[in-house]
Amino acid sequence: MYQKRQQIKVKPRATTVNGKFQTDMEPTDILSEKDIVARWAESAGLKPIMAQAALTSLEGFILQELAKGRRLDFNLVSFYPRLSGALSSRDSDPESDGLFVRGAVKARRMLVNGLKNQLEAENGLSVCRPRISNILDRTISKFDVIASGHVLSAVGTDIQIDLSRDDEGVWLEKETHEGLVTIARARVLNTSLINTEFIFDDPIPHGKYFVTIRSRCGRGTEYQILRGRHEVTAL
Repeated sequence: MYQKRQQIKVKPRATTVNGKFQTDMEPTDILSEKDIVARWAESAGLKPIMAQAALTSLEGFILQELAKGRRLDFNLVSFYPRLSGALSSRDSDPESDGLFVRGAVKARRMLVNGLKNQLEAENGLSVCRPRISNILDRTISKFDVIASGHVLSAVGTDIQIDLSRDDEGVWLEKETHEGLVTIARARVLNTSLINTEFIFDDPIPHGKYFVTIRSRCGRGTEYQILRGRHEVTAL
């Protein structure tokens, strides 16, 4: 069943690289060391003073080992010495050329992949992105189930459909080994930004499906069709 993911806001930069806009991320919150210690202590069942002592000890240990030229590989990150600068010739003196050693951190695979499917990027400049919160079978008053001939109601945001456009509407799709396959198109009864009512007239076999709403939310044909999707069970 679909679960809402935490959204991270992104801010497009003013210039493009290879025709695309790079983005900066705005974190949902910034935790100070005091906040980290408090949350860590609560999560691990430690006293705050013990969590603070452990964190201070770890920081000192990392710096001590780095000062010996060692690399430290944790599950999430690696700490290691790194060179900054360059040599003017193969046999030049590093100090004379301003080459120096500094500390560096590199994300390891667990951290790189750890947030996949956990966070969702959201562009604050986007006008529309259809999202379906739930689907109600109004005929039997049950959520997230559907049946042929029943009046169904999708509740969400930006799900208004332009009924004059053939590429906007409500579809029933099924997950297969070859990807999503379209099963049927619904007949739309009423539509607004937060609620769209529809009916699947053709028979639907029992099973798991996705109800997909495709819409431009009134932005015009020059805009790309966007999709909102919600999992349901056909009775």
